[in-house]
Amino acid sequence: MSLISYFKITRPFNIFFVAISVLFGAYWKTNFDFSNLIFPVLAALSASFIAAAGYVINDFFDIEIDKINKPKRAIPSGKISPISAKNFAILMFIFGIIISFIFKNLWMILLASCNSILLWIYAYKAKKLTFLDNILVSFFTASAFLYGGLANENIANSYFIFFCAFVFTIIREIVKDLEDIKGDKKNNAKTIPIIFGKNVTFVLLFLFWIFLTILTIFGYERFYEISVFAILILLVGFFIPINLSNLFLKFSKKKASFSSKMMKVNMFVILLVLWFSQYF
Repeated sequence: MSLISYFKITRPFNIFFVAISVLFGAYWKTNFDFSNLIFPVLAALSASFIAAAGYVINDFFDIEIDKINKPKRAIPSGKISPISAKNFAILMFIFGIIISFIFKNLWMILLASCNSILLWIYAYKAKKLTFLDNILVSFFTASAFLYGGLANENIANSYFIFFCAFVFTIIREIVKDLEDIKGDKKNNAKTIPIIFGKNVTFVLLFLFWIFLTILTIFGYERFYEISVFAILILLVGFFIPINLSNLFLKFSKKKASFSSKMMKVNMFVILLVLWFSQYF
């Protein structure tokens, strides 16, 4: 048992992205005010605690699956005991919800509390319900933008990013299901690749990419202007991943894992492009 293991089990890169998402939702299309930085930062901290708790409690309930799919993770490898992981998750859930009360905003308190409850339910049961797990994870991820918007009274500007992030995460979660087929089958998980097969899953991924492209073009007013940023978003955000999906039609576990990781980087680049596009 080590501090490094506890750090790794929270998925630090993912948590960093959660914090960035909250801050993006707080400040996108609005003035960046250092004097008002404390509330968005606290919101990012609250969301990070809750997200980290979600990852840990998911690992707690997925011990048997991870013994097959990801045996090097902290719990299946024995670096952290299951009960210690469970208590660690509960503690972080509590911290995240307590911080939400600082804002005295009912919607933020409800979002933090509901996400915490749903993350626990998801970890315990959702993989037995086809596609529900993908929807729940996508909502948790995308809601970070709404949380930031609420923290800085910028909720109207955060809706567009919320919807795009929701669809994008659904795509990534389906790719992750492709990666985890072996362990999921053994534990009777009802994921899309297991129920419908790889070819149907690929077609579904392609359709989601098309939908996301359309959503972005019609939802983001800058696309009505011919600009380098519109081209960059289309290339980096959509056309390249679609082509990568084609390459992964006859995928291996290793390729699916690579695709899933690249989508994290992909989303980060999209946020950078969107952020800087508002200044040009």
